[in-house]
Amino acid sequence: MVAHLISLRFRLTIAGWKRSTMVLVMTLIGVVYALGLLFAMILGMTALGSVDTELRGTVVVLIGAVLVLAWLVVPLFASGMDQSMEPRNFVTYGIQTPVLITGLGLGALTTVTGAFTLLASIAMILPWRDNVVVMLTALVGALLGTVFCICLAHGVTGLLSAMTGRRRVRETLSLIAFIPLMLAGVIFGTAVESIPGLIEQLPGVLGVLVWTPLGSFTGSAWTASQGDLRLAAAQLGVSLVWVLGAIWLWATAVRRSIDRAPSSGTSSRSTRGTGLFARFPATPAGAIAARSIIYWLKDPRYSASLIMVPLIVVVLIFLGAQSGSSVIVLLIGPLVGLLLGFAIQADLSYDGAALSMHITTGVTGQDDRRGRVSALLIWAVPATIGATVIGAAVTGAWNLLPAALGLGMTLLLGGAGLSALISARFVYPVPAPGASPFATPQGSMMRTAMVQMVSLLATVVVTLPAVVLSIVALVNGDTLWNLIALAVGLVNGVIVLWIGMKLGAVWYDSTSDKTYQQVLRYVSSQ
Repeated sequence: MVAHLISLRFRLTIAGWKRSTMVLVMTLIGVVYALGLLFAMILGMTALGSVDTELRGTVVVLIGAVLVLAWLVVPLFASGMDQSMEPRNFVTYGIQTPVLITGLGLGALTTVTGAFTLLASIAMILPWRDNVVVMLTALVGALLGTVFCICLAHGVTGLLSAMTGRRRVRETLSLIAFIPLMLAGVIFGTAVESIPGLIEQLPGVLGVLVWTPLGSFTGSAWTASQGDLRLAAAQLGVSLVWVLGAIWLWATAVRRSIDRAPSSGTSSRSTRGTGLFARFPATPAGAIAARSIIYWLKDPRYSASLIMVPLIVVVLIFLGAQSGSSVIVLLIGPLVGLLLGFAIQADLSYDGAALSMHITTGVTGQDDRRGRVSALLIWAVPATIGATVIGAAVTGAWNLLPAALGLGMTLLLGGAGLSALISARFVYPVPAPGASPFATPQGSMMRTAMVQMVSLLATVVVTLPAVVLSIVALVNGDTLWNLIALAVGLVNGVIVLWIGMKLGAVWYDSTSDKTYQQVLRYVSSQ
């Protein structure tokens, strides 16, 4: 049965190549890249054998830690990882869990990443080629490390999938992955400043690392090279424990996946009340607002905007501290308001085929626009105010708070008004439900960029009086000017919002059938 599972892995891979030329091309690119990386690694490991033992061990352990960490992190964000070979697909065949894990594990070694990991781990024994005992110790650690990586990756992804469903896991993790991407500049700047301190603490860190799953597989050879064979054997024993733990984790994931496999029976889920819908007025606009709030909380394509708010605050505070400029920090609130004003620009596109419920039930443009805008402003107004107050608190420029708040509110309300107008007719392709919220659908880049650029320019134009007045107040710092800027900003924003919702409602009513047809074309092309 194990041999059959390995053969099945080969046949599915070949079938994928025959079905899609792009899959074949990407696989070949991956193979070439892996071979080049492996060749460079072999050269580096060979050269590493001529340096002192301390440096040898440090480099090997750090590279091994990166390899293990990659196997833990990357599969979590790789959507659709080996779905054809998921354990629940074999539930009807009655395969025992140990046999299934063995077959799937060995089959994983036939993939590009699996084969690269095995060969790269073996390559890390080259620095220890001057001592046979140390080299054999490194070989045992390399084999254990490869098994650990494969079992850990499948165990973690399988367990998360079995607990919450693959789509929800993928959506959540895609949002989590976005956080370090947004904070990359902050992280890099902090890391550069901390390098001297990290170098001083490196020996102590490595001393702990060689007993963890990140370093025990490569650290045993380093310990053996220092002549302490008993301690090296103990580290190999710890490595074996980590491997057994990873196997147990994968077995648990397999059992839970099989338990959750679809059955012929029916299931029911009891619910109480109407949730958020009970908290909004029993009107079409209220129902749309409640539904939109639910989307904001549960659909990652919307939730990405929620994550943006604290990230913008962190990034601008860091940039302000680095440059010594308080102006950058004061712009936190206005920037948050500007971005959130555009957050409902793709609402109709996100609805997809479900937009037909609005069309067929006769929802008016006024109710549609009012419901969607209300759902945004319920949380966007407090978020903009909070971000503005944080900017003033960090800089200590409380006298400039009114002008900054006026600028932030006019950009938020004005942007929301223009979004209510433009989104009533201009739609564009968006990521499908379940896809990464940061994916760019094929052929949508130009249209999306044009709509967003026009919206941005229009926002600046319609809020220009308040923007200019706020800038003047921020520059001169006069209290009266700041209060005037706040008042003008609120009035300007409310006027643009009201006009945008009114015109957007009219536009929606007159072109909803055409807009729906265009949305359907985008949905069918996904």
